[in-house]
Parts: sequence; C-alpha cells; structure tokens
Amino acid sequence: MTRPLLKSELRAQRSREYLMNQRDEFIARHGEDLGAFYFLVMLLQTHGRKALKRGDPAALRALAHDLHAVYVKHTQ
Repeated sequence: MTRPLLKSELRAQRSREYLMNQRDEFIARHGEDLGAFYFLVMLLQTHGRKALKRGDPAALRALAHDLHAVYVKHTQ
C-alpha cells in the first residue's frame, strides 16, 4: 500500500511536472537543440535571479561555473 504524499512532496512533484512541461513546450516550439538551450537559459535566469535576491554569491558562482562548463562542452 502506498501512503498519500505529503504537502512538500506534492509541491516538489508539481514543480518537476511543470518544468518538464516547459521543456517539452520549448522543444516543440524551437526544435530539439534550440529548445533544450532555451530551457537551460530559462532555468539559469530563474535560479540566478533567486540567488541574487537572496544575496547568495556561492550560488551565483556555481551557476556561472555550470554555464561555463556547458559553453566549453559545446564549443570544443
């Protein structure tokens, strides 16, 4: 028997579903590569804005590091 999900678990599940729907919409609208790139940029922008509002330089550094890693992977 499975237990009902907690409120926090439901919120996390809905968040994942929303993000996956967003990703699918970007891919459907712009194609596989460009859609995935636009989705990545949207995530970076969202998380960066939240980190900036929190005043969290470590999170901003991590985002910059991750973005640089994506850049290096696709340019070499």
